[in-house]
Amino acid sequence: MEIIGIILLIVAGICLWLWRRRQTMLTMIGATTTYTADLLEDIHRRVATAVGADALAQRCEVSGVVEMDAPLLSKVSSTMCAAYRFTISREYEETITETDSQGKTQTTVQRGSEVIESGDVRTLFYVRDETGRILVDPEGADIEWQNTASAFELAHDPGFARRRTLGMRRTEQALPVGERVFVLGYAVDRGGRPALARSPKGERMIISRKNERQLIIATERSARRLMIAAIACGALGVALFVWRILT
Repeated sequence: MEIIGIILLIVAGICLWLWRRRQTMLTMIGATTTYTADLLEDIHRRVATAVGADALAQRCEVSGVVEMDAPLLSKVSSTMCAAYRFTISREYEETITETDSQGKTQTTVQRGSEVIESGDVRTLFYVRDETGRILVDPEGADIEWQNTASAFELAHDPGFARRRTLGMRRTEQALPVGERVFVLGYAVDRGGRPALARSPKGERMIISRKNERQLIIATERSARRLMIAAIACGALGVALFVWRILT
């Protein structure tokens, strides 16, 4: 019973930590100004003239459409995109024979999987709004991905080995070209031009397929659920400890 109580208290702590991250995200979105591409170009030009482009470090938000001159082609679905991640895994079954303490043997068939190949590929892209376009560096950003592939291919001949291949599973997520996005990051200089990137201090960078209002609503809803879960797990964990002491 104590173990269950400890597990519940640990879960409550994790929920509180996640809730705090959601609250920090809400504060950051609310405190950040939305800029147009044209305005960021102007700010970059002014800073470069006054103190040098390297001094530019302004937290900001932009909204627009993902645009690229030379899009990536994703590994699995060949989707034209600015970023993608994928996993290719082999699913198998194997025969396991175990001997217990009394010398009795038991043979079972168990299923498993192993990753054959995986990757997370990102490159510079532009976000175009009604005034122009701004460069975005997605390295280190939290991306709201779009599912672009999920397929399982059966093996033609599993064979008769102890470990038999059942098939290959391929999954993929991407940030497609043409997708409308909301980006929160830092305006910095990239080769003499303004760009949005992750903060040098390590603050979160967000690339969401939701608009700002939708993202706020979704984050608030998630934060409420996490707080309810933290309270419920924490209260139940404490109750189990009290019950154990009293009995």
